[in-house]
Amino acid sequence: MYQRATLPNGLRILTERMEHLRSVSIACFFGVGSRYETAELAGVSHFIEHMLFKGSRNYPTAQAISETIEGVGGALDASTDKEMTIYSAKVSSRHFDLAFNLLGDMIRHPLLDPAELEKERRVIIEEIGMYRDSPQEWVGVLADEVVWPNNQPLGREIAGTRATVEGISRDAMRAYLDAHYTPGNLVISVVGDITHDQVLAAATRLFGDWPAREAKGWAPCPIPTGVPRVRLETRKTEQTNLVLLTPGLSHSDPDYYALTLLSAILGSGMSSRLFQEVRERQGLAYDVSSGPTHYHDTGIFGVYAGVEPKRTPAALRAILAELARLRNELPAPSELARAREYVKGALALGLESPGSVAGWLGGQEILLGEIRQLDDVMARIDAVTLDDVQRLARMLFVEERLRLAVIGPQKSADELDALLHLG
Repeated sequence: MYQRATLPNGLRILTERMEHLRSVSIACFFGVGSRYETAELAGVSHFIEHMLFKGSRNYPTAQAISETIEGVGGALDASTDKEMTIYSAKVSSRHFDLAFNLLGDMIRHPLLDPAELEKERRVIIEEIGMYRDSPQEWVGVLADEVVWPNNQPLGREIAGTRATVEGISRDAMRAYLDAHYTPGNLVISVVGDITHDQVLAAATRLFGDWPAREAKGWAPCPIPTGVPRVRLETRKTEQTNLVLLTPGLSHSDPDYYALTLLSAILGSGMSSRLFQEVRERQGLAYDVSSGPTHYHDTGIFGVYAGVEPKRTPAALRAILAELARLRNELPAPSELARAREYVKGALALGLESPGSVAGWLGGQEILLGEIRQLDDVMARIDAVTLDDVQRLARMLFVEERLRLAVIGPQKSADELDALLHLG
């Protein structure tokens, strides 16, 4: 059971005590990511995440930061997504104050040293190149581009492009930081061998004098129609990597859990329809899976496959046939039962560590503004019916709204587009 508090400046604190542990996991969630950026500043959220590790007021170098946390056997991490940025630490519970002080100083007082900024600019450009050189990774970037074309925020790569990263100035970074790193836009989630009062006292000491101010919001990103359905990047690869996409759902959509079960039936795990049909029966792909991605106002549902180039048409036809079958026929009751237990089991197993619980609490609070307890989530999963799954499949699997991202030796986007039929 978690406890919640809000400081007068709007900063939210969530804690859950686990007395049997000897560690504490701290996760700081900011409600900002790449969708909040202008086209010119694409990648600045990710750039800032990197720079917070390069020195702060009381820990002036990257070495000082790493030595502080590693000197007590702890771990420090961060990640940037499209709608949130996370800074986290895990330490022995007796070193909670040290880790919390470090995170607080990094967040509130980053130096953004000009020399370090230029070095990190080069590092990020190398990072972008690394992902571009991996077709299995980069096809996901193309998938976003084909759903949200014309440089829409949700269609851009989180790290930006070489050109935008090269153009981000220190002043622009500082202005963006000031606009989005505000106390009301921060959720701190702490789980482990710690009391709520200890965390609240530490948060008040480190963040209580941080002036409240409004954070900048996000712009809607509706999925457009009447645009090209295929995004092809031709490369001489041994394997074609593809993502077939349809519109999805937002974080708060009432059908969120119905889509979770639909995905479990279709493409989660080795007993799913796609794995059994595309890999086991037809031998068309080594890796095939499906999954939803949710945002504040929209979402996508994707099917990924890695395929021998000459078998790409057959694999696409097999995937589309499974989408059509789910749309046209009710799943068997046993399939829905299996999907329910698969999802519930994975959820329960995923919450066995303090870090995952901290992520569960903080992620929901920053994205939804509420916490759904595990029992409530299980009840919502149990409430999904066969009719719910089919209704959702009919709503989402619409031929005109299909999109396809491909990296491989194929040369014609039109030939790929001609395959996108649901029957």
